Amino acid sequence: MTAIINARLYDYVTYIESGYVCFEETIQEVGPMENFKGADSIIDAKGMLILPGFINFHTHAYSVFATGFDFKASPKSFTDILEQIWWRMDRILECEDLYHSAIYYGACSAQDGVLGIVDHNASGAIKGALESVKRGFDEVGVYGTTCFETSDRYQVEACLTENENFIRKGQPYFGLHASMTLSDKTLGAVRSRLNGGLIHVHVSESIDDQNRYTETPIQRLNRHGLLKPDSLLVHGVHLSHADYQRIRDHECVLALAPKSNLNNGVGTVDFKELIENDIQILAGTDGLGTDVANSWLWIYYLANNQLGGLSPDFLRNAIEKSYLYYERVTGRKTGRFKTGYRMDLILVNYNPATPIDSESIFAHLLYGVFEKMDVQKAWVNGNQIVDKGRLTHSYLEASKNAVHVIWDKLGGKHV
Repeated sequence: MTAIINARLYDYVTYIESGYVCFEETIQEVGPMENFKGADSIIDAKGMLILPGFINFHTHAYSVFATGFDFKASPKSFTDILEQIWWRMDRILECEDLYHSAIYYGACSAQDGVLGIVDHNASGAIKGALESVKRGFDEVGVYGTTCFETSDRYQVEACLTENENFIRKGQPYFGLHASMTLSDKTLGAVRSRLNGGLIHVHVSESIDDQNRYTETPIQRLNRHGLLKPDSLLVHGVHLSHADYQRIRDHECVLALAPKSNLNNGVGTVDFKELIENDIQILAGTDGLGTDVANSWLWIYYLANNQLGGLSPDFLRNAIEKSYLYYERVTGRKTGRFKTGYRMDLILVNYNPATPIDSESIFAHLLYGVFEKMDVQKAWVNGNQIVDKGRLTHSYLEASKNAVHVIWDKLGGKHV
């Protein structure tokens, strides 16, 4: 058994100023240093902060290969962004490309303290795509789930089969792109093939999606019986008042990706509606980087900008509840420093000038730690995957080389 000692521990509920955690694959014991009785192996945290690993509740791992590429695009709408950039890229991706993108994205995530990834894949290759992504995440050591974003721009039957097969393997989500690319026929087929899965879908990300049909995306999903408790809806920027009420009534959750929304110029979600309807929110990056702490930060800033005088407890409660949601859909107990929980933790270097105690710790996260995550070590299932801010094993060279092949397919250049 291994122990981390002399650490500050905080799991969004309990703060221990100077404590220890003993672990194997799961946490065996936690407490203040005066209760520590020893362990086979000891890591001295020297006052550093232990936090639960973050979960990225919505991303596209393949997007890592778009960074720096000149698409020579001049989009005038969100649909233009899809057609000129993302659809142009994803349709050329093969299974090997997806495997390498998952390795690189998983590695970058771990170094940002993100140990759980909820991926939403799109690619020219459909059969075997999800296994390729999962294999890349597994190789790095992060815990990843993925699904294929079913769309009428693909062979729909192949999309349905790929999602269906992966759900049979224990994955929770059935992927859909967005209402704007899904016919009624396709939505009906999805309903018949869910096999207990939950939909993971972009909703009302842009006005293009909200207004594509006479019904809103939420109305269409509801009519086809696809809104179920814990369904993972994403963005929700242009939801109507009635849409928020339907989401509430069906007990769905909404993953927010504020930086992506701002980058695409589509707007921001209505936080007043979210709060008044008591809709659970989660944080994602939508493929724009891997720093989920920063996504949570932007959620708070934008909410406070809209509403004014918003207590930081709004964000603390949302983060705490996000781990409970993750456990419900994956069965993975993480996010608390309690016996039997997964040893999915990060050790963060943070030395403020001001005191830390149980009353001020979350404010330190909000205005200090989250502003510049300095992850020194990370463990998943008790296995250390990050040390001194770097992966314990190097997986990146092959993935870096893979980008040259992809850029060549896109007709670009690389150095």
